[in-house]
Amino acid sequence: MPPRNVKSKETHMRILTFLMFLVWTFTAHAEIEKIKVQKRGVADDIIKCEWKNTEGVPCITIKVPVNGNIVQQRISPTTVVDKQQIEKYNINDVKSALEFVNNVAVVQSGPTGQQTSVFMRGTNSNHTLVLLNGIAINDQSTPNGLFDFGQDFTTSLQRIEVYKGSAGAHWGADAIGGAVNLVTDINWQDKVVLGGANGEKSISGNIAKEIDGWQIGLTGGISESKTQSALKGGTDKDGAENKSIALVVKKWITDKLQFRTNFFTRNTYADLDGHSLALQNGYDSDNTLYAMQTGVDYNTKNTKNYITLHSHSYDRDYISPGELDTYDSDSYTLRSEHKRIVSNKFSYGLGFEHKIDEATFSNEGSYSSNLDGDYDSTGLFGNISYIFRDDIYTTVHYRNDNNSITKSNDSYKIGIMKTDLLPELDVRLSHNTGFKNPSLYELYGTDNYGYKGNVNLDAEISETNEIGFDFRNWSVNIFETNIMDPITYSYPTYVNGTGTLKQSGWELAYAYSDEKNIFNWSGTSLSSKKVDGNDQLRRPELSTGFNYERMLEQGLSLIVNYKFTGEHFDVHNSNYSTITMPETHIMDVGITKYYQGMDIGLRISNLFDEDYQRPHGFSQDGIKLGLIIKSRF
Repeated sequence: MPPRNVKSKETHMRILTFLMFLVWTFTAHAEIEKIKVQKRGVADDIIKCEWKNTEGVPCITIKVPVNGNIVQQRISPTTVVDKQQIEKYNINDVKSALEFVNNVAVVQSGPTGQQTSVFMRGTNSNHTLVLLNGIAINDQSTPNGLFDFGQDFTTSLQRIEVYKGSAGAHWGADAIGGAVNLVTDINWQDKVVLGGANGEKSISGNIAKEIDGWQIGLTGGISESKTQSALKGGTDKDGAENKSIALVVKKWITDKLQFRTNFFTRNTYADLDGHSLALQNGYDSDNTLYAMQTGVDYNTKNTKNYITLHSHSYDRDYISPGELDTYDSDSYTLRSEHKRIVSNKFSYGLGFEHKIDEATFSNEGSYSSNLDGDYDSTGLFGNISYIFRDDIYTTVHYRNDNNSITKSNDSYKIGIMKTDLLPELDVRLSHNTGFKNPSLYELYGTDNYGYKGNVNLDAEISETNEIGFDFRNWSVNIFETNIMDPITYSYPTYVNGTGTLKQSGWELAYAYSDEKNIFNWSGTSLSSKKVDGNDQLRRPELSTGFNYERMLEQGLSLIVNYKFTGEHFDVHNSNYSTITMPETHIMDVGITKYYQGMDIGLRISNLFDEDYQRPHGFSQDGIKLGLIIKSRF
């Protein structure tokens, strides 16, 4: 194995603590001022609510998503699935939430709890960065650095933010396709939620209290599912059990200084199948994530400052007859940012992020592979936003990341928006670059067939151009992403290939609401090409869907969801040839009634009982009847 970074964990933590002290010293001397909101506008993201707390209930700060810049949000809109939507549509896992987002292809190898990949705007499954409260949590013990979206459920999450394309560029490495931010927070609406369907059951809840100025929120839940075999034609039912808990503690030390800490953990235990009907019994996975974040926020009238110290660990075991594969990874991050509103038209932000990744795994059996490696990186970033003439919004974001292996990589984003170019027609333009670092396995891994990692790998580089139009209730986005220096396998190692991965397409959306109706429709046309010009696998060219809610009489509400997935190419599960997968039409219908302090809902999933595989050889659930009861207290 080539030489690698041998800094000890203790040295890393001393560096993080020292950097945290320096930033806190720099930001702590800002003048304390009482915020008086005179005009809503570019500074909305740093406004803390102020009111007389006569009933002992803390006020809640209203803010834009974690990256927090109103101008950036207008130029590169973010899709948010909040707690209300999660409960309304009975969304049990993150995978199901992402299926509500236009131009995000979700592929799960069987029913709930099985391995799940996400292809955002046609990019590869390891081109989507996943964050917890704004800090990356991708698992470096996976061979290609991808995130398994089938392991995380929604019981302890307050919202899910999806940044597609240029909207996710500011997060740094590995967000070529975009980013998904999982958000935990205090939910002040105490409740218990019970759910069940054919072979499924769940219970979740949350409670929040304020004790001597300490705001404490606890959420958690358990979900169990055992519906069918993961393999098409299988005879056993492959089940999954997920347990999760999130604890959030906050304390206002002064009017503007807040201490906060978040603890999040989840475990998913799932039955697995091999790639043939002869391999059904004795295969299991045990996947655990632990995450801890602590930090301080310091806000004045015109500034917002924060420091967050984060750590997370993955502990994954895969069990098969006579074999145990173990995967472990640890990550430590220190992130700090300073934002300032200079005027009603001009704002800027500066920040840094230091991150350490370590991973090991060992597969011992007929196939043997191993990993023991680490790297660290430091990112420095800044952004400027300016409004010209009250109708032209501009933003520039620049970031430099210095990795101990791949060295320096720069990325930037430039955006402009013109409102009312024609009456009620807004136009958005953006250009950004991005990059993806090689995974630790691609750098340091080995196997018994002669594979050996390549520490000379460079990062993959991307460029994205996007134009968007907003007219009344309609919006359209046209985009193109090119990925250069793609990391590919060429025996006996990974190399940076020649050629370019090309993704392009358009996204169309319509939204309507009145006192009784909420209707959202979206559609996508996508072209995703390999370097040889052939279509990428599992990326449908056409997809569309809608969500409709109708408020009926006597506290009743009707919900209808529809999802169309067009034809696409896939790999045959047994002979590995390229095949065409048929289109699918999935419709869910639900009805909810509010009765004596409880929401009681009935839901039918896959109403037409469509029998389909995605990916090939792996079953998806047929028609299911579910019941959900939500009680507030």
